[in-house]
Amino acid sequence: MEKLFENKTTYTQDIYLDFLKFHNKKFNFSYMLYTIVWSMILLLCIYLAFASGNRIQGVIITMILAGFILYRIVHPKRIVERELDSDKISTNNTNTFSFFDKNFEIKNNNGSFMYKYFMLKKIFETDDYFYLYVTRENAFLLSKKTFSLGSPQDFSKFMKKKCGFKFKK
Repeated sequence: MEKLFENKTTYTQDIYLDFLKFHNKKFNFSYMLYTIVWSMILLLCIYLAFASGNRIQGVIITMILAGFILYRIVHPKRIVERELDSDKISTNNTNTFSFFDKNFEIKNNNGSFMYKYFMLKKIFETDDYFYLYVTRENAFLLSKKTFSLGSPQDFSKFMKKKCGFKFKK
């Protein structure tokens, strides 16, 4: 397998905070909309329960609504705190990304991992980074400044070709 691109990005707190800003800009609206829609549905259920005289059912749905809203507020903050305290950020973990024709490999302190391009959910290109999302919340962060094989411009063209509509600039 011929290596087409190589990138070594060290995950620091600053890089991760840049990613969080980007991620919030892209996905915060849909997250809030989802929360509002389900909260409105639950409020309607509460109203209907109390209006029909089912107080117990109304109280239970009210507790579900409170738990749902609390979860939607607290859960993202816990994820960020856990990530900032994790080894990949606190130890300035360096990830070496090697890209081949059919897959790519990531090497770091935890080992070596192979991925197929179809496993990527979305790819975003910003002025300074490529964000390769493997889930809605988790992405690999590649700095454009740290390509040791290939250029960011060629990598951008390559990823557009490999991932098509998943690629966003």
